[in-house]
Amino acid sequence: MGFRYSNQEPASKKRPSVNTNTTWLDKLFICDRCFKYTELKEEFDQHILACQLVDKQTGKIVYQDEPHTIRRVRGSKHKLFTQNLCLFTKLFLDNKSVFFTVDYFEFYIIYDNETSKPMGFFSKELLSPDRNNLACILIFPPYQRRRLGTLLIAFSYELSKAQRLVSGPEKPLSPFGLVGYLRYWSNVVTRELVFGNFKKYTTVTLEELSNWTGIRPEDITMTLKYMNVIKTKDNILYIEKDKLHKWVKDNNVNMRPLCKRECLLID
Repeated sequence: MGFRYSNQEPASKKRPSVNTNTTWLDKLFICDRCFKYTELKEEFDQHILACQLVDKQTGKIVYQDEPHTIRRVRGSKHKLFTQNLCLFTKLFLDNKSVFFTVDYFEFYIIYDNETSKPMGFFSKELLSPDRNNLACILIFPPYQRRRLGTLLIAFSYELSKAQRLVSGPEKPLSPFGLVGYLRYWSNVVTRELVFGNFKKYTTVTLEELSNWTGIRPEDITMTLKYMNVIKTKDNILYIEKDKLHKWVKDNNVNMRPLCKRECLLID
């Protein structure tokens, strides 16, 4: 039980130069329930026996389907838990962790319903001047490639739409983050244009598409260019329908959203 982060590296790979006060750990034991950490195996084993989150999860349920539950955890209310979560995140996303400044963030953690273990999360700034709906996102290594990141991104947009906001992630995005978002945006945009609200429209404005999907106009434009389905004439964007339908077929766009609205439990 617990994530075990190994700092061991191949012999051929040299560690970066550090000062003499730096301590290197070969192993760091981290509880996969509350994210408390220690370098001592004995201390870790004792903690697991007493961890208060083994049989329960922190936070309020805001989404629940058959395999997953998403819980909202406020940093100001669960400071130690969210601080430990941020430190754990620091192992994988060095430039994104909020460290100990958690009071003005809330965290949305996705749990496996069968094991009750956390599999990933995203954070959201409570008073974002840019109205961002996501600050940091991480799917823990054992649970990657299960579309959990896409589910969390979709859920972040459902939060925005519940507040009648057009929103998006904090910028700039990392290269990996941009790939994930382009995948999500392209699926949403094509689903609405081909199967959804705009399927019978002969013309649609960026504002209409943005207001319906909750995606910022500049992100929609970037997505359409990424998909290579538009052409520009006299500063007007034209969507080439044959290319759009080809994109849907080649990328297996699903008519049903990954985040099920009937599973939302938000105010």
